[in-house]
Amino acid sequence: MSLFVAGRSIPHLGLLSSVCRQVLTLVDGGQPWLQWAIDAHEHRYQFADESMLLDGIQQGLHGSRLAWLPQTGLQVSPIKLLSLGGEDIDTLYRVEHGEHGSALADSVQRLLSRHSLVSNAALQSYRPFLAAVGGADAPLLQQLDFRESLALWQLAAEQGPQLPSGATRGEAADFALQHARRPIEFCDYYRFYLRTQHTAATAEQRLERATHALQILLPMLFGALDGPQLPRLPAPEEVRQAIAETLEAGRPVGFARISLAAQQVAVALHGMPLDHETIREAARRQMREAQAFLNEHPVHRGRLGQDGASVQFPIEASRQRALVQVEDNIITLAQYNRLLGDDASEAMLGYQASSA
Repeated sequence: MSLFVAGRSIPHLGLLSSVCRQVLTLVDGGQPWLQWAIDAHEHRYQFADESMLLDGIQQGLHGSRLAWLPQTGLQVSPIKLLSLGGEDIDTLYRVEHGEHGSALADSVQRLLSRHSLVSNAALQSYRPFLAAVGGADAPLLQQLDFRESLALWQLAAEQGPQLPSGATRGEAADFALQHARRPIEFCDYYRFYLRTQHTAATAEQRLERATHALQILLPMLFGALDGPQLPRLPAPEEVRQAIAETLEAGRPVGFARISLAAQQVAVALHGMPLDHETIREAARRQMREAQAFLNEHPVHRGRLGQDGASVQFPIEASRQRALVQVEDNIITLAQYNRLLGDDASEAMLGYQASSA
């Protein structure tokens, strides 16, 4: 036998679950390859489970973990599709094989919303936002991968009347383009600028003060990076255990990148003077409170990302919110906010977009 899943020989398609077989019909070339693998006795293929089988077929055939569903206009991992359930997969199958109708189209839109799936057409809504803030032609933002497009889409979705005026948005974009070295860092530094206090009379002075604050802050955050790493995408109980062991060992569950760490500390800096001691204390307090919150509130249910390689775990308690993220098998803190009074709705904007 040449094909094994979870240690079991697979001599024919019928031994796979019905959901796995349904997903296979949405992977271009998936069924022919699987039949070839079953029949090709000169080769031997082993997969830990059905999700790894589907991911292996997708990446092996197309060099990407994201399958393309052209009729739906959706890039999505077969691992994510496997989590949807048979009825929803059948809906996508019907669309991809040419079925039409307003009722079916409505079902697809509800499906996408229910599972937090974003079509390529919907992702493009960040373009008007970039044009409005003067970043449409920025060289840094011309070539985006899926995660970067999703990050910009989330940033655009946060914008609302309660945020600063268009002029300040433009300043935030200028600031972000000055400091970002990746498109996703543009989103972090944009939020950083909006969340810090700006009392100077001119845009030049405000940008200078924000830059000064960032230069003070970044070296303070070197110890707030990285997190526990696991050999595979973990289940919730494995995330809970890894976080508990990390905190017990006196190590923090940090951020995935320094720009995100700075953006999160900026939440604690809102409305405060940007002097050295205030920034230092805000950074220490934010990390201390975040680690205490994670220690007292273990993760529970998570949502598998559209890319099939990330999971987000929202944690809510009273007026505190956190978002733990597993991306490429590394556990990091994506967000932590302590919500106070009327500032709660503003501070929650990034959290809601990230956990949507």
